[in-house]
Amino acid sequence: MPANPDLTAHVRRLLVKHLPDGVAVSEITEKKMFGGLAFMVRGKLCVGINGDGCEVMLRIGKPHHDAALAHEGVRTTVMKGREYRGYIDVDETAMPLLEDLVALALRHNQELSAAPPRRRKQKP
Repeated sequence: MPANPDLTAHVRRLLVKHLPDGVAVSEITEKKMFGGLAFMVRGKLCVGINGDGCEVMLRIGKPHHDAALAHEGVRTTVMKGREYRGYIDVDETAMPLLEDLVALALRHNQELSAAPPRRRKQKP
C-alpha cells in the first residue's frame, strides 16, 4: 500500500524547512523501503512513512532516544522482532511533535558520516 500522500507531502515540506545549512535540497532522495517510503538525506536514512500511511519512523540517534519515548504516541522502532535504539515510530497521537522530531532527525543526520552507503558484495 502506498504511503499517505498528505503525510508524505507534509514530511517533504518539513525536511526542506529544517534542512541544515550546507545541505542542498537535491541531497534529499526518496526510496521505497520497509513497505512504505523512506527519505534519505545525504544518502542516509532520515525519515520513513509506513505503507499504511499513519506512522512515521525517524532516525534520531541513541542519545535522544529515551527523551523521545517520554511523549505519548512515540515508541522504539521494531523490525523483525528487534528493537532499534535511535529509531522511533510516531503514531497519529504524536503528530503535533512531528516538526520538532524531523528537525532532530536532520540534526542527527548531520552527525553521520557523509560517505556513500556501503554496497553489499556481489555473490560469484
